[in-house]
Amino acid sequence: MESLKIALVSDWFFPSIGGIEYHIHELALNLTKLGHEVHIITRFGQYSDKELPYEVHRFKGSLNVNSFHVSIGVKMLKEINDLYKRERFDLTHGHSIYSPMAIGVANLSIGIRGVPSIVTNHSLLGDSLFNLTYLFLLRASLRKINSFIAVSKAVEKDFRDILGTRGENKEIRVIPNGIDKTFWHPVEDKEEWKEKLGFEGVVVMTTSRLTKRKRIHLIPKIAHDLKKYGIKGVKFLIIGDGHEREKIRGLIEAYGVEKDVLMLGQLPRELIRKYLWASDIYLSPTIYEAFGIAALEALACGIPVVANNHGGISEIVEHGRSGLISPNDKGLLENLAYLIENEGLREEMGKYGRRRVEENFTWDKVVKDIINAYEDTINRFVEEPFVLYKIHQGIKNVGIIDI
Repeated sequence: MESLKIALVSDWFFPSIGGIEYHIHELALNLTKLGHEVHIITRFGQYSDKELPYEVHRFKGSLNVNSFHVSIGVKMLKEINDLYKRERFDLTHGHSIYSPMAIGVANLSIGIRGVPSIVTNHSLLGDSLFNLTYLFLLRASLRKINSFIAVSKAVEKDFRDILGTRGENKEIRVIPNGIDKTFWHPVEDKEEWKEKLGFEGVVVMTTSRLTKRKRIHLIPKIAHDLKKYGIKGVKFLIIGDGHEREKIRGLIEAYGVEKDVLMLGQLPRELIRKYLWASDIYLSPTIYEAFGIAALEALACGIPVVANNHGGISEIVEHGRSGLISPNDKGLLENLAYLIENEGLREEMGKYGRRRVEENFTWDKVVKDIINAYEDTINRFVEEPFVLYKIHQGIKNVGIIDI
């Protein structure tokens, strides 16, 4: 396929840190390496954009919800429309159906600029009562989007429920997140890294936003309950930050596991990798994991994963081969205890997990699948301008004729 000019759009990009942000960055890098011209359209924020090997365009709306890193506004969309006029993109790729900027620009792209759009859904909606009132607006905003990508089969199923009957004919491709296998890789001497970082014994690591949905607050209780199995000396590392931070600190004190559970805060990827190299097990207590990029990073580093059998994480972790998947929290604790006491099994699972990452989740493979989705979206595209835009253009043309 010839070189494309692609707009990657989302509210969530650097300087905020998370799975979507890094996915967009690495997708942009890999598309650029293949000769495509990539522009990222995102919200305002201070970042060294000039050091990136692609263009970044930042916009600030009239309404800014900083706690969710969201920016909304008509003036902002007008400025983005002007950008589209200048740049003449071949394709718009929005990231997250819950990003107002991604969905707003994707609709602008199709309905005003005549540029095909594809959107990746990175998340699960969940089952809160609020979602019932949200669904109508969400479905309406997605009606014009040409095609979709889901990062897991779990997300695809959730997404089908969101789209409802109107979305039955919409194409949803399942394409997982990619990973840089040269950055995330195992080390030969794990004990050396434990010594460097001041650890001994078994180390269990979790990387996550500290939100209620991620259920990191369970870890202090898990550390406490392990002692019922006669297991002591296990070190739990929690990397990440969020609204639940102080609650988790309080639970660490309440369960008396201050020496067992360390909260390390939000760290750069280079430091996260070092802590992974010193870890024996990756623990994921969430039940709403759309994909599990942090677990994938652990697998790439040769570390087995213990997780709940919910969402997309069970699609990347093979039970009994690259980790242990649990039906509930009781099973999560039992599986963790079992793996802590079986060093040989941990090593075997770690090696298998690394092989599976190399076979299925490298960017070399993932970016080819995404480009195929781009090509198909462009080839199928039929212009469908907004009715109001057609009226606007008609009035404009009449004015020109009269002159």
